Amino acid sequence: MMMCSRSFFILPVTIIIISCAIMAPHLQTASANPKKVVRILDSIPTNNPVQPMKPLLVHCKSKDTDLGAWAMNENDEREFHFRVNIWGTTLFWCEFNWGVKARDVVVFNAQEGQCGGERYCNWIVKTDGFYFAKGESPKDSDFVRQLGWADLILD
Repeated sequence: MMMCSRSFFILPVTIIIISCAIMAPHLQTASANPKKVVRILDSIPTNNPVQPMKPLLVHCKSKDTDLGAWAMNENDEREFHFRVNIWGTTLFWCEFNWGVKARDVVVFNAQEGQCGGERYCNWIVKTDGFYFAKGESPKDSDFVRQLGWADLILD
């Protein structure tokens, strides 16, 4: 009699565990965890007094994902999409190089709530630094300067 009741308990628990394992990947894509979007706009004029005719070189990555490197020119825009991991620890940073100027910038940090409840994190790169605004269509006045450039020390 004891064996029968134990089997009766194990079968439903096993079915629930298997169902959860099958559904987990689908739950990750549900609207409860929408894709985040990081946009980067190069607003550095091609003809400028600081670094004339130098493209902006960008290399973005997270702990698990390397998005590769690319070159940007004035008014080029690049964006990438991702979902915040189940632990809420997703972090993306980009290495920016512009002639002898460079800067590593954390462009998304889930733990700091960088974009608040918004899906879009927007960055504008200018000759004097890095500006941030959240939201799908921020106005120019929404962007706030976060960081300046650092000079590379060349040996």
